[in-house]
Amino acid sequence: MGRMSDPDRREAPLRLGAILITGLVIRAAVIAATRGTSDLWLWQTFTNALQQYGLGAYAHVTRLNHPPLGALFVWGLSRIGPLSLTLRVSQALSDVVATVLIARIARRLNIGHRFVAALYFLSPVAILTSSFFCNTESTLVALLAAAVLMIVDRRYAFAGVLLACACGIKIVPVLALPLFFLAAKEKRLRFTSAFTVAAGVIFLPVFAYAPIGFAQNVLGYRGSGEMWGLALPATVGGAAATVLGWMRVRAMCYYLGDLYIDITRYCVIAIVGLITWIWWPGANKDRLPAALTLLFLGATTVAPRVTLGYFLWFLPFLPFTFKRTLTLSIHVVASLQLMADYTLYSLGSGRWFANLGNTTNPWWLGRAVDVIGIPLWGLCIWSLTTGLIAMNQEYRRHRRYTDPYPSHP
Repeated sequence: MGRMSDPDRREAPLRLGAILITGLVIRAAVIAATRGTSDLWLWQTFTNALQQYGLGAYAHVTRLNHPPLGALFVWGLSRIGPLSLTLRVSQALSDVVATVLIARIARRLNIGHRFVAALYFLSPVAILTSSFFCNTESTLVALLAAAVLMIVDRRYAFAGVLLACACGIKIVPVLALPLFFLAAKEKRLRFTSAFTVAAGVIFLPVFAYAPIGFAQNVLGYRGSGEMWGLALPATVGGAAATVLGWMRVRAMCYYLGDLYIDITRYCVIAIVGLITWIWWPGANKDRLPAALTLLFLGATTVAPRVTLGYFLWFLPFLPFTFKRTLTLSIHVVASLQLMADYTLYSLGSGRWFANLGNTTNPWWLGRAVDVIGIPLWGLCIWSLTTGLIAMNQEYRRHRRYTDPYPSHP
């Protein structure tokens, strides 16, 4: 491709600006017209505990399952104004940061940056997560995108610090540490040192104040929300058996679901190991976005319980990973599920407010939410399988073309 002409250089920012303005207007309308979700109640409990106990709050509030940086971030927002406004505005602004960073990564990797930016910023999943869900997923994505950009730009110390900060918002990015380590092949010691120092600053004070509470609440967290992973078909099957009067089948389904929930951490570790093993031989910074997508897609797929914000984790780099048809399909199905779920959770809780803890009023609500999740869960399995096969084949082709002494059958 030739160099971009001056008119093209002026046009590109304008188009990206139009995307950002459109997305911000939609987010502002959602924030103004809705009251958010019941996660606001949890965050208010957390911020009150932090105000009273400081970092020792982990020993007093068992549901405080967010790492210290995320907890202190929301505590700071609560000092500015009501969380129903400040938290959602902060996440909308985080979406802006994430979109700009994703567009820059796409430019570096010669991918259509405006398509990538528009697909993320105008996706109903991103809009609802930042302006309605009332949690910190958007900030997490922004920090992850920044860390990936630093890897692509070979600024490995910054990448380590940013990844540690992402882990300080939500613990789940620690799963991506092996992938970042492999991608930083030129300066792995620099990346590891920066990550270790930053993580120590974020986490060690909490361990000093409340080591047991932090370990149980954050490190031992197994998810919350609707059934997912292998617990999803087990729960749906148990509900169907109840209706049909098959009590033995019902008992077996629920037993299998509970068993899966107990072993879920081993399933997540297995997914991380599988993706790292497949990606390891051909690991490079340009394919890090695709590897991260498969990692978070896999972790979300096998998780026994998910909240609606988890779907944002694997969204930013989908165009770096799959063909356009599959990428759009994931966006569409995930968007439809979120809109349906939020509508169901709003039943009986007042207009434009979703009580995510309500699974029994009306009595069929919990099972309806589970059934609605089946199409997206099936699509996640298909996408993960397709992506892993493609990654393995890509490595085999690369090895065939670069090995001067290929083996013969």
